[in-house]
Amino acid sequence: MAKDDAFWLNSAYIVFLLLTAFVAYRACETVGIQTGWIERLDWFNYAAYVVSAAAGVGAAWGLRSDKERNEYFLAAIGELRKVSWPSWPDTKRMTIVVCIVVGIFAVIVGVFDIFWSRILKLLIA
Repeated sequence: MAKDDAFWLNSAYIVFLLLTAFVAYRACETVGIQTGWIERLDWFNYAAYVVSAAAGVGAAWGLRSDKERNEYFLAAIGELRKVSWPSWPDTKRMTIVVCIVVGIFAVIVGVFDIFWSRILKLLIA
């Protein structure tokens, strides 16, 4: 385990904490709107902040505290360092090839669709 790997894993945990807190806040806000609590209770927004922060911290702590999972993530980061990633020009070239192939197949499927819809119209009508 490199020191850099631990840094990136901790950064991922922080991002997970923030995303979880955001989703929890939006869920609390939705409940507040649906029940009318957001208009009736002045303290509801503060409670939603506290609940969402607790949910984010709890989820990140639960994820971080499992040693097996932590070791798995560190091993995955280590394996990703060994990957030979394509260069930027290769990536652009392969993306263009994929777009062309998808376009060709879209035209073929469109022609078959028109052909079969006309045949079915003749058979039904």
